[in-house]
Amino acid sequence: MKLAIARAMLWDAQVLLLDEPTNHLDTGAIAWLTNYLKSLTNTTICLVSHDYDFLADVLTDVIHLHDKNLTYYPMGFRDFQSLKPEIVAALPSPDNAIRKVTSVGASLAAMSVGDDRSPSPAPGGGLSPTAEDEGDVVVERAPSPQFAINSIGADGQQPSHIKPIRFPDPGSLEGVKSRMKVIMYMKNVSFTYPGTTKQILSAANVKITQNSRAALVGLNGAGKTTLMKLLIGELSPDEGVGEVWQHHNLRLAYIAQHSMHHLEESVENTPLEYLQNRFYLGRDKEIAKRSSHNLSKEEQKRCMERGNICEIIGRQERGKTLFYECRRAGRKEDDTDWEPITALSKKDEYVMKMVRNFDEKLKAMQSGMDLRPLTKEEVRLHLAEFGIDEDLAMGKIKRMSGGQKSRLVLAAAMWINPHIIALDEPTNYLDNDTLAALTKALSDFKGGVLTISHNKAFVNELCTETWNVGDGVVLSKPIEGKQVKLSVAEKRAMKKMGEDGEDFALTEAKGAKLTSAERKAQKAAALAAKGPVKDAYHVRKL
Repeated sequence: MKLAIARAMLWDAQVLLLDEPTNHLDTGAIAWLTNYLKSLTNTTICLVSHDYDFLADVLTDVIHLHDKNLTYYPMGFRDFQSLKPEIVAALPSPDNAIRKVTSVGASLAAMSVGDDRSPSPAPGGGLSPTAEDEGDVVVERAPSPQFAINSIGADGQQPSHIKPIRFPDPGSLEGVKSRMKVIMYMKNVSFTYPGTTKQILSAANVKITQNSRAALVGLNGAGKTTLMKLLIGELSPDEGVGEVWQHHNLRLAYIAQHSMHHLEESVENTPLEYLQNRFYLGRDKEIAKRSSHNLSKEEQKRCMERGNICEIIGRQERGKTLFYECRRAGRKEDDTDWEPITALSKKDEYVMKMVRNFDEKLKAMQSGMDLRPLTKEEVRLHLAEFGIDEDLAMGKIKRMSGGQKSRLVLAAAMWINPHIIALDEPTNYLDNDTLAALTKALSDFKGGVLTISHNKAFVNELCTETWNVGDGVVLSKPIEGKQVKLSVAEKRAMKKMGEDGEDFALTEAKGAKLTSAERKAQKAAALAAKGPVKDAYHVRKL
């Protein structure tokens, strides 16, 4: 966003058009933009924004779009707010949307009784009491208990103007019994972008469980998106510095800051066709495009050189170590080797790309995605869970609004039934109802959530902790009033996962006094490591 604004400055334009210019900007950047726009005394500025404080600082006139008509008000935003409070109360804004979420507690019984009273005329004499989509402005009746967000999904009681979002249940993570167990971590990680000397992260440490609700906060450029990309595997830490790990059976959905941009390749397709094309091989094509998974032409040639690993066809877990069955170029198909992940990680980078791609195949098998039919009816039902009805599903993507495209991106990401959702600036471009429905869906989701957002109301409603990213480090802090209270069993599990800085994912706490049950489990694990292997997977060509 800063770069787009910088380019616009170079034009020295007589007319400057800005669409949601405060999206992705931190407080300091918004203050700078406000002062810059106010300094342009010889430029006509037309902007769209949901940031009321920003509008109050820069506007001299307001244009209200309603019923396909434009009404001009020669006044600032605060004066307009005083003159037409019923309009402003219904406009999309973070606070308005979160109020709908926090209205939980309104009685569904009252809704089931029904209300036959005729609505009173709207103030001002011209506004409809029901919600109507009018482009950049949503006009609706003031919030009431009838429109409480907890009514979403209630049979026969769902308000027609709110299209709900329902995330699928991810199910249990194979090999993980406790939701408090760490399934992703970053330990002492440093990262520097190639070609630069500035270190974005240094000695960064984070842990994620299936109960995590964490918001990454900090100034623009502090490294929030970089941190998230390191966690999901789209970037790799500086060589030899730190470690990033995730459970080998973990399914993770990542919705990037500019995730809607890749829809541009499919604007002539329908949402139904988009999902069918993206998952037709039984796995996510978008994941296969990542640099951490996609083999370059040179790497493809190298893997076919005699004696090099050319294919990964199986995986076993022996004790706590993963072994992969490798096929080498120039050998017979049944002449394979089993190698530990520790050895494979020291080979050429393309080998680890093959390992990651094989893991994705197994994750698809475990989620049932490889068997899930991509029929019209199955995809249509999935899209309906995200508020995309049959008419939208059968229409072209290019005719969808920004909010509808956001729903489509969410629907695609959730096709894999992820255990963890990572969202970068998910609230941008969303109207009140979509933001309320998204917040409700994330709150009800039975997996972990990581999000980057400058929307304080959204963060406070959804998250239990913040990760403040700055000066190369990450500081975790619980949100006031949302400290997670652990049971005795959960505290013991956390202790085993290594609060003392040991490898809290793979190493048992040393020197701790074990119970009888724990000693038996330890003995069984030792026998299992010596005996038959478990968690064995093979993928062979027919």
